Amino acid sequence: MKAIVWLSAILCASLVQAQTAYRWVDQDGKVHYSDRAPPKTAREVQERKLNAPAAAKELPYAVRQAANNFPVTLYVSPDCGTRCKEGRDYLNKRSIPFSETTVATNEDVEALRKLLGGSDPSVPILTVGSKVSRGYLQTDWAGLLDAAGYPKSP
Repeated sequence: MKAIVWLSAILCASLVQAQTAYRWVDQDGKVHYSDRAPPKTAREVQERKLNAPAAAKELPYAVRQAANNFPVTLYVSPDCGTRCKEGRDYLNKRSIPFSETTVATNEDVEALRKLLGGSDPSVPILTVGSKVSRGYLQTDWAGLLDAAGYPKSP
């Protein structure tokens, strides 16, 4: 009996992962959303596969909001050394979603200099939205991230 219960639970779980949602417009111009296929007379049909595991891995709401409003970018160079590693480790420890840009060419340096308003682009540099922190100083980075609404702990 237990085997049947487990088998049905596994079957249900696999069905949940493979759900499809539909959006369509009917003949009267009314928009419908459903997990069932729309009628053949429907217009503007959109089909989306829903994936439960991806939703489970989704970032917490506060992190998503902060990332949308104040995206984080870490600028490093190939020879940056321990300061860049410490900064990267700090962002990972706080589970901050960030993009990393390697400044390797003269064009990269000029682009970063332009971003910084003409000042010296010595790495690591952290941008949180429009705010900039040059060099790695954990208290400065923490202040920027906290002010942007990122959680203090993962």
